[in-house]
Amino acid sequence: MAEERLEEMRNMRLKKRDALIVAGKPPYPSEVRRSMLLIEVVANFEALIQDAAAIVLLGRIQAIRKHGGVAFVDIVDQGGKMQLQFTEQLLQEKFVDIELLDSGDFIQAIGTPTHSKRGEKTIMVSTWTVASKAIRPIPSTWFGLKDTETRSREREVDLLANPNTKEGVKKRSEVIKFIRNYLDDKEFMEVETPVLQPIAGGTLAEPFSTHHNSLDADLFLRIAPELYLKRLLVGGFEKVFEIGKNFRNEGVDKSHNPEFTMLEFYEAYADYEDFMDMAEDILSSAAKKITGSFDVPWGNATISFAAPFERFSYVELIKERTGINVLEEKNPKAYLQVFAERKITPPKNQTYSKLVDELYKEIVRPTLQNPTILYDYPVELVPLAKKKLSDPAVAEMFQLVVAGMEIVKAYTELNDPVEQRARFEEQQAARETGDAEAHAIDEAYIKAMEYGMPPAAGFGLGIDRLVMLLTNTPHLRDTILFPLLKSEK
Repeated sequence: MAEERLEEMRNMRLKKRDALIVAGKPPYPSEVRRSMLLIEVVANFEALIQDAAAIVLLGRIQAIRKHGGVAFVDIVDQGGKMQLQFTEQLLQEKFVDIELLDSGDFIQAIGTPTHSKRGEKTIMVSTWTVASKAIRPIPSTWFGLKDTETRSREREVDLLANPNTKEGVKKRSEVIKFIRNYLDDKEFMEVETPVLQPIAGGTLAEPFSTHHNSLDADLFLRIAPELYLKRLLVGGFEKVFEIGKNFRNEGVDKSHNPEFTMLEFYEAYADYEDFMDMAEDILSSAAKKITGSFDVPWGNATISFAAPFERFSYVELIKERTGINVLEEKNPKAYLQVFAERKITPPKNQTYSKLVDELYKEIVRPTLQNPTILYDYPVELVPLAKKKLSDPAVAEMFQLVVAGMEIVKAYTELNDPVEQRARFEEQQAARETGDAEAHAIDEAYIKAMEYGMPPAAGFGLGIDRLVMLLTNTPHLRDTILFPLLKSEK
Protein backbone atom coordinates (compact mmCIF):
# COMPACT_ATOMS: atom_id res chain seq x y z
CA MET A 1 0.00 0.00 0.00
CA ALA A 2 2.82 2.38 0.87
CA GLU A 3 4.49 1.69 -2.50
CA GLU A 4 1.25 2.46 -4.35
CA ARG A 5 0.85 5.73 -2.43
CA LEU A 6 4.44 6.70 -3.16
CA GLU A 7 3.96 6.07 -6.88
CA GLU A 8 0.78 8.16 -6.81
CA MET A 9 2.64 11.04 -5.13
CA ARG A 10 5.48 10.74 -7.65
CA ASN A 11 3.06 10.99 -10.57
CA MET A 12 1.46 14.09 -9.03
CA ARG A 13 4.88 15.71 -8.74
CA LEU A 14 5.69 14.89 -12.35
CA LYS A 15 2.53 16.72 -13.38
CA LYS A 16 3.59 19.73 -11.31
CA ARG A 17 6.98 19.64 -13.02
CA ASP A 18 5.25 19.81 -16.40
CA ALA A 19 2.99 22.62 -15.16
CA LEU A 20 6.04 24.67 -14.10
CA ILE A 21 7.45 24.34 -17.61
CA VAL A 22 4.12 25.42 -19.17
CA ALA A 23 4.01 28.41 -16.79
CA GLY A 24 7.47 29.50 -17.94
CA LYS A 25 9.10 28.54 -14.63
CA PRO A 26 11.92 26.09 -15.45
CA PRO A 27 12.00 23.43 -12.69
CA TYR A 28 15.78 23.02 -13.04
CA PRO A 29 17.30 26.44 -13.80
CA SER A 30 21.01 26.48 -14.62
CA GLU A 31 21.82 29.39 -12.32
CA VAL A 32 20.64 30.24 -8.82
CA ARG A 33 22.23 32.48 -6.18
CA ARG A 34 21.84 33.43 -2.53
CA SER A 35 23.04 36.45 -0.62
CA MET A 36 23.15 34.79 2.79
CA LEU A 37 23.12 31.40 4.50
CA LEU A 38 20.10 30.69 6.68
CA ILE A 39 22.25 30.50 9.80
CA GLU A 40 23.54 34.00 9.01
CA VAL A 41 19.99 35.27 8.58
CA VAL A 42 19.00 33.92 11.99
CA ALA A 43 22.10 35.35 13.68
CA ASN A 44 21.63 38.84 12.21
CA PHE A 45 17.85 38.95 12.00
CA GLU A 46 17.12 42.12 13.98
CA ALA A 47 19.78 44.07 12.09
CA LEU A 48 18.32 42.84 8.80
CA ILE A 49 14.86 44.07 9.85
CA GLN A 50 16.31 47.52 10.54
CA ASP A 51 18.10 47.50 7.21
CA ALA A 52 14.82 46.60 5.43
CA ALA A 53 16.73 45.41 2.35
CA ALA A 54 15.63 42.38 0.36
CA ILE A 55 17.74 39.25 0.75
CA VAL A 56 18.05 36.20 -1.50
CA LEU A 57 17.79 32.76 0.07
CA LEU A 58 18.13 29.18 -1.16
CA GLY A 59 16.96 26.06 0.62
CA ARG A 60 15.08 22.79 0.53
CA ILE A 61 11.39 22.91 1.47
CA GLN A 62 10.79 21.00 4.67
CA ALA A 63 7.09 21.80 5.21
CA ILE A 64 4.25 23.77 3.59
CA ARG A 65 1.25 25.15 5.52
CA LYS A 66 -1.46 27.04 3.63
CA HIS A 67 -4.23 29.09 5.24
CA GLY A 68 -6.46 30.78 2.64
CA GLY A 69 -4.49 33.64 1.08
CA VAL A 70 -1.38 32.99 3.19
CA ALA A 71 1.16 30.16 2.99
CA PHE A 72 4.09 29.41 5.27
CA VAL A 73 7.01 27.42 3.90
CA ASP A 74 9.87 26.14 6.06
CA ILE A 75 13.20 25.82 4.23
CA VAL A 76 16.50 24.37 5.38
CA ASP A 77 20.08 24.41 4.18
CA GLN A 78 23.12 22.68 5.65
CA GLY A 79 23.36 24.95 8.65
CA GLY A 80 19.99 26.53 9.34
CA LYS A 81 16.22 26.79 8.99
CA MET A 82 13.92 29.70 8.11
CA GLN A 83 10.21 30.31 7.68
CA LEU A 84 9.04 31.96 4.45
CA GLN A 85 5.67 33.69 4.18
CA PHE A 86 3.77 33.94 0.91
CA THR A 87 0.67 36.17 0.68
CA GLU A 88 -1.89 36.53 -2.07
CA GLN A 89 -1.93 40.27 -1.36
CA LEU A 90 1.76 40.62 -2.23
CA LEU A 91 2.09 37.99 -4.97
CA GLN A 92 -1.39 38.54 -6.50
CA GLU A 93 -2.12 36.13 -9.39
CA LYS A 94 1.24 34.35 -8.90
CA PHE A 95 0.16 33.17 -5.46
CA VAL A 96 -1.67 30.23 -7.03
CA ASP A 97 1.67 28.87 -8.26
CA ILE A 98 2.42 27.87 -4.66
CA GLU A 99 0.32 24.79 -5.44
CA LEU A 100 3.18 23.59 -7.65
CA LEU A 101 5.57 23.33 -4.68
CA ASP A 102 6.19 20.19 -2.61
CA SER A 103 8.31 19.27 0.37
CA GLY A 104 11.75 18.34 -0.86
CA ASP A 105 11.83 21.00 -3.59
CA PHE A 106 14.68 23.48 -3.62
CA ILE A 107 13.49 27.08 -3.82
CA GLN A 108 15.10 30.47 -4.35
CA ALA A 109 13.18 33.22 -2.53
CA ILE A 110 13.65 36.99 -2.41
CA GLY A 111 12.08 38.87 0.46
CA THR A 112 12.47 41.04 3.55
CA PRO A 113 12.80 39.93 7.19
CA THR A 114 9.84 40.44 9.51
CA HIS A 115 8.08 38.75 12.41
CA SER A 116 4.92 36.72 11.94
CA LYS A 117 1.82 37.39 14.06
CA ARG A 118 3.12 34.67 16.40
CA GLY A 119 6.48 36.45 16.69
CA GLU A 120 8.46 33.94 14.57
CA LYS A 121 11.36 35.09 12.42
CA THR A 122 9.98 35.13 8.90
CA ILE A 123 10.94 36.23 5.40
CA MET A 124 8.10 37.99 3.56
CA VAL A 125 8.55 36.72 0.01
CA SER A 126 8.16 39.12 -2.91
CA THR A 127 9.28 36.73 -5.64
CA TRP A 128 10.44 33.12 -5.87
CA THR A 129 11.55 30.45 -8.32
CA VAL A 130 11.98 26.70 -8.11
CA ALA A 131 15.69 25.85 -7.96
CA SER A 132 15.18 22.08 -8.32
CA LYS A 133 11.95 20.08 -8.37
CA ALA A 134 11.88 16.90 -6.23
CA ILE A 135 10.00 14.16 -8.06
CA ARG A 136 10.21 11.52 -5.36
CA PRO A 137 8.96 12.36 -1.82
CA ILE A 138 11.48 12.03 0.99
CA PRO A 139 10.42 8.96 3.03
CA SER A 140 10.29 10.82 6.35
CA THR A 141 7.53 13.02 4.96
CA TRP A 142 5.32 9.99 4.44
CA PHE A 143 6.21 6.81 6.37
CA GLY A 144 9.67 7.48 7.79
CA LEU A 145 12.99 5.81 7.00
CA LYS A 146 13.84 3.24 9.66
CA ASP A 147 14.86 0.12 7.71
CA THR A 148 18.60 -0.37 8.26
CA GLU A 149 19.20 -1.91 4.83
CA THR A 150 17.45 0.96 3.04
CA ARG A 151 19.28 3.54 5.15
CA SER A 152 22.65 2.08 4.09
CA ARG A 153 21.65 1.58 0.45
CA GLU A 154 20.12 5.05 0.02
CA ARG A 155 22.37 7.09 2.28
CA GLU A 156 21.33 10.41 0.73
CA VAL A 157 17.76 9.80 1.90
CA ASP A 158 18.97 8.61 5.29
CA LEU A 159 20.82 11.92 5.70
CA LEU A 160 17.64 13.84 4.88
CA ALA A 161 15.36 11.77 7.09
CA ASN A 162 17.57 11.10 10.11
CA PRO A 163 19.40 14.00 11.81
CA ASN A 164 21.52 11.53 13.82
CA THR A 165 23.02 10.16 10.61
CA LYS A 166 24.03 13.62 9.45
CA GLU A 167 25.55 14.34 12.87
CA GLY A 168 27.54 11.11 12.62
CA VAL A 169 28.97 12.18 9.26
CA LYS A 170 30.04 15.49 10.78
CA LYS A 171 31.69 13.67 13.69
CA ARG A 172 33.59 11.43 11.27
CA SER A 173 34.92 14.51 9.50
CA GLU A 174 35.95 15.96 12.86
CA VAL A 175 37.81 12.76 13.77
CA ILE A 176 39.81 12.79 10.53
CA LYS A 177 40.52 16.50 10.90
CA PHE A 178 41.70 15.95 14.49
CA ILE A 179 44.09 13.18 13.41
CA ARG A 180 45.54 15.28 10.59
CA ASN A 181 46.07 18.23 12.91
CA TYR A 182 47.57 15.98 15.59
CA LEU A 183 50.15 14.53 13.21
CA ASP A 184 50.81 17.89 11.59
CA ASP A 185 51.64 19.33 15.02
CA LYS A 186 54.17 16.51 15.43
CA GLU A 187 55.71 17.38 12.03
CA PHE A 188 54.55 14.29 10.13
CA MET A 189 54.15 14.74 6.36
CA GLU A 190 51.02 13.44 4.61
CA VAL A 191 51.65 11.38 1.48
CA GLU A 192 49.73 9.22 -0.98
CA THR A 193 50.79 5.75 -2.06
CA PRO A 194 49.38 3.40 -4.74
CA VAL A 195 45.99 1.78 -4.35
CA LEU A 196 46.62 -0.50 -7.35
CA GLN A 197 49.62 -2.67 -6.47
CA PRO A 198 51.45 -5.53 -8.24
CA ILE A 199 51.79 -7.33 -4.88
CA ALA A 200 49.26 -6.98 -2.08
CA GLY A 201 51.48 -6.58 0.96
CA GLY A 202 51.82 -4.92 4.33
CA THR A 203 49.58 -7.26 6.33
CA LEU A 204 48.02 -10.72 6.27
CA ALA A 205 44.76 -10.56 4.31
CA GLU A 206 43.19 -11.81 1.10
CA PRO A 207 43.14 -9.09 -1.59
CA PHE A 208 40.79 -8.15 -4.41
CA SER A 209 42.38 -8.69 -7.82
CA THR A 210 41.95 -6.97 -11.17
CA HIS A 211 43.70 -6.78 -14.54
CA HIS A 212 45.19 -3.82 -16.38
CA ASN A 213 44.54 -4.34 -20.09
CA SER A 214 47.12 -1.94 -21.52
CA LEU A 215 49.95 -3.24 -19.34
CA ASP A 216 48.59 -6.81 -19.48
CA ALA A 217 49.28 -7.03 -15.76
CA ASP A 218 47.40 -8.56 -12.84
CA LEU A 219 47.03 -6.06 -10.03
CA PHE A 220 45.57 -5.96 -6.53
CA LEU A 221 43.65 -3.37 -4.55
CA ARG A 222 45.89 -2.58 -1.62
CA ILE A 223 45.31 -4.31 1.68
CA ALA A 224 47.68 -1.83 3.37
CA PRO A 225 50.00 1.05 2.34
CA GLU A 226 52.74 -0.14 4.72
CA LEU A 227 55.49 -1.28 2.38
CA TYR A 228 55.37 1.87 0.25
CA LEU A 229 55.40 4.11 3.31
CA LYS A 230 58.49 2.32 4.63
CA ARG A 231 60.19 2.76 1.27
CA LEU A 232 59.79 6.50 1.92
CA LEU A 233 61.78 6.03 5.12
CA VAL A 234 64.52 4.51 2.97
CA GLY A 235 64.22 7.54 0.69
CA GLY A 236 65.03 9.96 3.52
CA PHE A 237 61.68 11.03 4.94
CA GLU A 238 61.60 10.43 8.69
CA LYS A 239 57.92 11.03 9.54
CA VAL A 240 55.17 10.14 7.04
CA PHE A 241 51.47 9.31 7.27
CA GLU A 242 48.59 8.40 5.00
CA ILE A 243 44.84 8.32 5.54
CA GLY A 244 43.16 6.30 2.83
CA LYS A 245 41.10 3.33 1.71
CA ASN A 246 42.19 -0.26 2.11
CA PHE A 247 40.43 -3.26 0.58
CA ARG A 248 40.31 -6.79 1.95
CA ASN A 249 38.35 -9.70 0.53
CA GLU A 250 36.87 -10.73 3.86
CA GLY A 251 33.50 -11.21 5.48
CA VAL A 252 31.11 -8.44 6.51
CA ASP A 253 30.01 -8.05 10.11
CA LYS A 254 29.57 -5.36 12.75
CA SER A 255 33.26 -4.47 12.78
CA HIS A 256 34.38 -5.46 9.26
CA ASN A 257 33.74 -4.07 5.80
CA PRO A 258 35.69 -5.00 2.64
CA GLU A 259 36.41 -1.31 1.98
CA PHE A 260 37.55 0.73 4.98
CA THR A 261 39.62 3.75 5.96
CA MET A 262 42.96 3.44 7.73
CA LEU A 263 45.52 5.80 9.17
CA GLU A 264 49.11 4.58 8.95
CA PHE A 265 52.16 6.54 10.05
CA TYR A 266 55.86 5.73 10.34
CA GLU A 267 58.61 7.41 12.28
CA ALA A 268 62.34 6.80 11.96
CA TYR A 269 64.23 6.15 15.20
CA ALA A 270 61.02 5.38 17.17
CA ASP A 271 60.04 1.99 18.60
CA TYR A 272 56.82 0.30 19.67
CA GLU A 273 57.07 1.58 23.24
CA ASP A 274 57.09 5.18 21.94
CA PHE A 275 53.96 4.38 19.97
CA MET A 276 52.19 2.82 22.97
CA ASP A 277 52.36 6.22 24.65
CA MET A 278 51.29 7.88 21.41
CA ALA A 279 48.31 5.53 21.03
CA GLU A 280 47.09 6.50 24.48
CA ASP A 281 47.49 10.17 23.69
CA ILE A 282 45.73 10.01 20.32
CA LEU A 283 42.70 8.10 21.58
CA SER A 284 42.24 9.96 24.84
CA SER A 285 42.72 13.33 23.11
CA ALA A 286 40.32 12.38 20.30
CA ALA A 287 37.64 11.29 22.78
CA LYS A 288 37.93 14.54 24.70
CA LYS A 289 37.96 16.68 21.54
CA ILE A 290 35.10 14.95 19.73
CA THR A 291 32.76 14.12 22.63
CA GLY A 292 33.83 16.62 25.29
CA SER A 293 34.65 13.88 27.79
CA PHE A 294 36.99 10.94 28.40
CA ASP A 295 33.92 8.88 29.33
CA VAL A 296 32.12 7.88 26.14
CA PRO A 297 28.77 6.04 25.98
CA TRP A 298 28.82 2.66 24.25
CA GLY A 299 25.45 0.95 24.11
CA ASN A 300 24.25 0.69 27.70
CA ALA A 301 27.80 0.97 29.07
CA THR A 302 30.49 3.64 29.25
CA ILE A 303 34.05 3.41 27.93
CA SER A 304 36.76 5.39 29.71
CA PHE A 305 39.40 6.81 27.37
CA ALA A 306 41.29 8.44 30.24
CA ALA A 307 44.99 7.57 30.04
CA PRO A 308 46.90 5.55 31.05
CA PHE A 309 45.37 2.41 29.53
CA GLU A 310 45.82 -1.09 30.96
CA ARG A 311 48.69 -3.05 29.39
CA PHE A 312 49.06 -6.83 29.26
CA SER A 313 51.46 -9.28 27.67
CA TYR A 314 49.64 -11.00 24.79
CA VAL A 315 51.25 -14.31 25.67
CA GLU A 316 50.51 -14.08 29.38
CA LEU A 317 46.88 -13.04 28.87
CA ILE A 318 46.19 -15.99 26.55
CA LYS A 319 47.91 -18.30 29.03
CA GLU A 320 45.76 -16.93 31.85
CA ARG A 321 42.54 -17.46 29.86
CA THR A 322 43.33 -20.82 28.19
CA GLY A 323 46.24 -22.43 30.05
CA ILE A 324 48.37 -22.51 26.90
CA ASN A 325 51.76 -20.82 26.59
CA VAL A 326 51.68 -19.92 22.91
CA LEU A 327 55.44 -19.36 22.78
CA GLU A 328 56.15 -22.91 23.87
CA GLU A 329 53.21 -24.89 22.46
CA LYS A 330 53.40 -25.22 18.67
CA ASN A 331 51.44 -28.43 18.19
CA PRO A 332 48.06 -27.73 16.49
CA LYS A 333 46.45 -30.63 18.41
CA ALA A 334 46.80 -28.77 21.70
CA TYR A 335 44.90 -25.82 20.27
CA LEU A 336 42.24 -27.92 18.61
CA GLN A 337 41.58 -29.54 21.99
CA VAL A 338 40.85 -26.09 23.48
CA PHE A 339 38.55 -25.27 20.56
CA ALA A 340 36.68 -28.52 21.16
CA GLU A 341 36.43 -27.97 24.92
CA ARG A 342 35.11 -24.43 24.44
CA LYS A 343 32.81 -25.54 21.58
CA ILE A 344 34.42 -23.01 19.22
CA THR A 345 34.76 -23.69 15.49
CA PRO A 346 38.47 -23.73 14.57
CA PRO A 347 39.78 -21.88 11.50
CA LYS A 348 39.86 -23.75 8.19
CA ASN A 349 43.61 -23.24 7.88
CA GLN A 350 44.94 -24.87 11.02
CA THR A 351 48.50 -23.59 11.12
CA TYR A 352 50.06 -22.53 14.40
CA SER A 353 49.65 -18.83 13.60
CA LYS A 354 46.00 -19.15 12.58
CA LEU A 355 45.10 -21.22 15.62
CA VAL A 356 46.75 -18.81 18.06
CA ASP A 357 45.12 -15.81 16.41
CA GLU A 358 41.66 -17.41 16.35
CA LEU A 359 41.98 -18.51 19.97
CA TYR A 360 42.77 -14.94 20.99
CA LYS A 361 39.90 -13.53 18.91
CA GLU A 362 37.35 -15.95 20.36
CA ILE A 363 38.38 -16.09 24.02
CA VAL A 364 40.40 -12.99 24.92
CA ARG A 365 39.51 -10.09 22.68
CA PRO A 366 35.72 -9.99 23.33
CA THR A 367 36.36 -9.51 27.06
CA LEU A 368 38.35 -6.28 26.64
CA GLN A 369 35.95 -3.34 27.00
CA ASN A 370 38.00 -0.32 28.08
CA PRO A 371 41.07 0.60 26.00
CA THR A 372 43.67 -2.13 26.55
CA ILE A 373 47.15 -2.53 25.10
CA LEU A 374 48.35 -6.07 24.36
CA TYR A 375 52.07 -6.30 23.62
CA ASP A 376 54.78 -8.80 22.60
CA TYR A 377 53.35 -11.31 20.11
CA PRO A 378 54.79 -14.59 18.81
CA VAL A 379 57.09 -13.63 15.94
CA GLU A 380 55.29 -16.03 13.57
CA LEU A 381 52.19 -13.79 13.73
CA VAL A 382 53.96 -10.64 12.56
CA PRO A 383 56.21 -11.16 9.50
CA LEU A 384 57.14 -7.46 9.24
CA ALA A 385 57.98 -6.74 12.89
CA LYS A 386 61.37 -6.77 14.61
CA LYS A 387 62.23 -9.47 17.13
CA LYS A 388 62.68 -8.52 20.78
CA LEU A 389 66.37 -8.41 21.59
CA SER A 390 65.84 -10.11 24.97
CA ASP A 391 63.58 -12.83 23.51
CA PRO A 392 63.85 -13.65 19.78
CA ALA A 393 60.61 -15.68 19.94
CA VAL A 394 58.69 -12.44 20.49
CA ALA A 395 57.94 -9.62 18.05
CA GLU A 396 57.91 -6.02 19.32
CA MET A 397 54.28 -5.43 18.46
CA PHE A 398 51.20 -4.18 20.29
CA GLN A 399 47.51 -3.87 19.57
CA LEU A 400 45.08 -1.53 21.26
CA VAL A 401 41.67 -3.13 21.80
CA VAL A 402 38.46 -1.31 22.74
CA ALA A 403 35.01 -2.89 23.12
CA GLY A 404 36.36 -6.14 21.73
CA MET A 405 37.67 -4.46 18.55
CA GLU A 406 41.25 -3.93 17.46
CA ILE A 407 41.65 -0.20 16.93
CA VAL A 408 45.44 0.16 16.68
CA LYS A 409 48.18 -2.18 15.50
CA ALA A 410 51.78 -1.00 15.77
CA TYR A 411 55.28 -2.43 15.93
CA THR A 412 58.98 -1.82 15.74
CA GLU A 413 59.75 -2.36 12.07
CA LEU A 414 62.00 -5.16 10.87
CA ASN A 415 64.75 -3.42 8.88
CA ASP A 416 67.13 -6.35 8.27
CA PRO A 417 66.63 -7.31 4.58
CA VAL A 418 68.16 -10.77 5.04
CA GLU A 419 65.80 -11.68 7.87
CA GLN A 420 62.89 -10.08 5.99
CA ARG A 421 63.52 -12.33 3.02
CA ALA A 422 63.54 -15.38 5.30
CA ARG A 423 60.23 -14.29 6.85
CA PHE A 424 58.72 -13.74 3.40
CA GLU A 425 59.86 -17.19 2.30
CA GLU A 426 58.08 -18.72 5.30
CA GLN A 427 54.96 -16.82 4.34
CA GLN A 428 55.30 -17.89 0.70
CA ALA A 429 55.43 -21.52 1.80
CA ALA A 430 52.19 -21.00 3.71
CA ARG A 431 50.60 -19.46 0.58
CA GLU A 432 51.56 -22.50 -1.42
CA THR A 433 49.78 -24.75 1.08
CA GLY A 434 46.53 -22.79 0.68
CA ASP A 435 46.77 -19.81 3.04
CA ALA A 436 45.35 -17.01 0.84
CA GLU A 437 46.13 -14.42 3.55
CA ALA A 438 49.85 -15.18 3.83
CA HIS A 439 52.31 -12.53 2.63
CA ALA A 440 53.87 -12.88 -0.81
CA ILE A 441 57.57 -12.16 -1.38
CA ASP A 442 57.96 -8.50 -2.36
CA GLU A 443 61.27 -8.19 -4.15
CA ALA A 444 60.94 -4.43 -4.68
CA TYR A 445 60.53 -3.90 -0.94
CA ILE A 446 63.49 -6.12 -0.05
CA LYS A 447 65.64 -4.29 -2.60
CA ALA A 448 64.63 -0.97 -1.02
CA MET A 449 65.59 -2.30 2.42
CA GLU A 450 69.02 -3.30 1.09
CA TYR A 451 69.79 0.37 0.43
CA GLY A 452 69.45 0.86 4.18
CA MET A 453 66.26 1.38 6.18
CA PRO A 454 66.54 3.35 9.41
CA PRO A 455 65.31 1.91 12.70
CA ALA A 456 61.62 2.85 12.81
CA ALA A 457 58.18 2.09 14.17
CA GLY A 458 54.87 1.91 12.31
CA PHE A 459 51.32 2.58 13.49
CA GLY A 460 47.94 1.68 11.99
CA LEU A 461 44.55 2.91 13.24
CA GLY A 462 41.11 1.96 11.92
CA ILE A 463 39.26 5.23 11.31
CA ASP A 464 35.84 3.61 10.91
CA ARG A 465 36.11 1.71 14.19
CA LEU A 466 37.28 4.80 16.06
CA VAL A 467 34.28 6.70 14.67
CA MET A 468 32.01 3.84 15.82
CA LEU A 469 33.29 4.22 19.36
CA LEU A 470 33.16 8.01 19.51
CA THR A 471 29.63 8.20 18.07
CA ASN A 472 28.13 5.18 19.86
CA THR A 473 27.40 3.52 16.53
CA PRO A 474 27.08 -0.28 16.89
CA HIS A 475 27.65 -1.23 13.23
CA LEU A 476 30.68 -0.29 11.14
CA ARG A 477 28.65 0.25 7.98
CA ASP A 478 26.76 3.09 9.67
CA THR A 479 30.03 5.05 9.88
CA ILE A 480 30.65 4.63 6.14
CA LEU A 481 28.70 6.88 3.82
CA PHE A 482 28.12 4.32 1.08
CA PRO A 483 29.00 0.82 2.34
CA LEU A 484 29.22 -2.11 -0.04
CA LEU A 485 25.99 -4.12 0.18
CA LYS A 486 24.67 -7.28 -1.38
CA SER A 487 22.77 -6.62 -4.61
CA GLU A 488 19.02 -6.25 -4.16
CA LYS A 489 18.60 -8.74 -7.01
